Amino acid sequence: MKKGWKIVGILVLVIIILGAVCVGVGLLTGGDTTRIYSVLDNRFNLTELYKAYVQYFAEWEQILFG
Repeated sequence: MKKGWKIVGILVLVIIILGAVCVGVGLLTGGDTTRIYSVLDNRFNLTELYKAYVQYFAEWEQILFG
């Protein structure tokens, strides 16, 4: 099982590095951060996801700390 988690960890690390390289290349080729964010937001609905996380944690905070 330990070997399996090691493989998962390496895979996640490679994906994060590849994403950082892609963003870096995008910035080097003339893209700006607002354009990169808008493309990611259109693809993955980052704004709605952020709002959902905030609401979820606010509800848990209310439950735990009442």
